[in-house]
Order: sequence, then C-alpha cells, then structure tokens
Amino acid sequence: MSILPAALAFLVALPAAPPPPAAADGVPALEAALDAGLASRPPGAARAVWASGLLRGAAYAPSPLGEGAGPDPDPRFRLDAFDCVTLVETAVALGHARSVAEARVLLDDLRYDGPADFAHRNHYLEAQWLPANARKGWIEDATERIGGDLAMRGELRLTPATWRAAERAGNVLPGLPAASRPLGRYPVPLLPVDHLAAIAPRIPAGTVLLVVREERPWRPYRVTHLGLVVVGRDGTRYLRHASDVPGVMRVRDEPLLRFAARTARSRAWPVVGVSLWAIRDASARAGELLGAARPR
Repeated sequence: MSILPAALAFLVALPAAPPPPAAADGVPALEAALDAGLASRPPGAARAVWASGLLRGAAYAPSPLGEGAGPDPDPRFRLDAFDCVTLVETAVALGHARSVAEARVLLDDLRYDGPADFAHRNHYLEAQWLPANARKGWIEDATERIGGDLAMRGELRLTPATWRAAERAGNVLPGLPAASRPLGRYPVPLLPVDHLAAIAPRIPAGTVLLVVREERPWRPYRVTHLGLVVVGRDGTRYLRHASDVPGVMRVRDEPLLRFAARTARSRAWPVVGVSLWAIRDASARAGELLGAARPR
C-alpha cells in the first residue's frame, strides 16, 4: 500500500516561505536581534516561533552540539548551525529566555537529564528526550487534542534483543556505555500521515512535529526528523526545520504538506504518521534554573 496519499499531490503549487532574516547577517547581529526582542514576546510557543524565525538561513550540521570536552567536544551552545533536534531545543530555550545568555542556561536542561555530560544527554528522542522534557514541563503531548478521533497509540519497544540487533546493524551510539541504553516501552502518539492534510489547519503555531516511521527491530528509534509548525499570513502551515536535503542544507520554512509528501515517498523505511507536542509556558522552571545559575 502506498503511503503517499492522493490528497497531497497538489502540493507543488503551495507558496514559498518568506526569505531568511537575521541568521544570514552573522552571529553577533543575530544575538543582538534576539536580545532586543525576546523579552517583548510572550514566553513559550509564541516566543519560540519568533526567535526561531531569526535562525532561518543558518547552516545544517549533523550533531553540532556536544559538551565542549570528552567524547563529544562540540560546543554546548551555538547559533550558526543546527540539526533538527538542536534547532527545536534551541527554539524552546529561547522561547523562555529574555537574552541569549539565559538561553544558554536553559538549553542544558532540555538536552540533559542530570549533569551536562555525555552520559546524561537525552540521546534517544522517544525513550529519553520526550519523557524527560514532558516531566520537566517544557512540552506536552498534543496529538489527541489536535487530531481527535484520528489519533492513534503507537510505541517504541526497547529490549536487550533490540540493542543486540542494533549493534549488529551498526545503529548504536558510539561512546555510550551499554548500561546507559534505555529499556522499556515508550508511547509514541500518532496521527496517520494520510490524514495530515485534513488536520493541518488545526495545528497551532509553535507545535513540535515529529516524523514517525514503522518500528524496526534493529533500530532503537522511530522518530527520524522534527521541527516547529509555523503559520503564514495566509494560514498556510510550514515546518520550520534544519533541512538536510542536498542543495538546501539550512534552517528553512517548508510548506508542511509538501514536506509530508516528500518524506512519505520513502519506501525503504515507511513513514506511518506524525506526533504533535505543544511547547508549554515553563516560565516557573526557567526562573528556577536562571535563579540558581546567577552568582550569589
């Protein structure tokens, strides 16, 4: 059965997104623009959407963040390059910050469940990143609220057999001890991809959208991409994401249904749906973290 629904065939006619702004002007100008505007936007999804708009045009880079030392010496914070996960993390951090300096502090809480070291990083999105950040109050599942009766219950199952198969297939994270690999059953709420065209007008700006593929016994994950849904002046939904498509390796706004149609063409590992997560107003947690980080 084809997973490319006929309802998505018209997408080539969708309008292009507005041109990328401040990220193309260099990091100092970008930081100045963020510092000038963050506090004037409501915290949470609205501020995250505004701030991430200034990141459009930044380069795509695989795994651009690390701990600054140790197994992954990449910097803990940067604004010049992103992959799909670090773009969303940075947007949520900026969405609760009044300055870039504050976002640096908040980003650690989104990326780690404990100390900011490699062993405590939320490496696996379904098993670590989603539950940790939902528990902390940064995000919450919005799939059923938006999709209604179309929402489905999916899950990711991680067992010792999963990890053995992943090792044989080369799908394990280098440098992460086997004892740190998550085990258990992790919910992955779903909206079927062939209903996305009908659901898209209901998706609020600032919603985090995850692309979910079929479960594979040798892959310890099902989510392969994520981004922020943003809304154009004419109501068109876009996915703001760090695109790894050759020729457009940058942060961009892509019409959501065009993105879905393009992604759904994969037959080797079919897409089964999307999962939708709301960015909460986590001002209380942000205040606690920022207060603890200030010199006494």
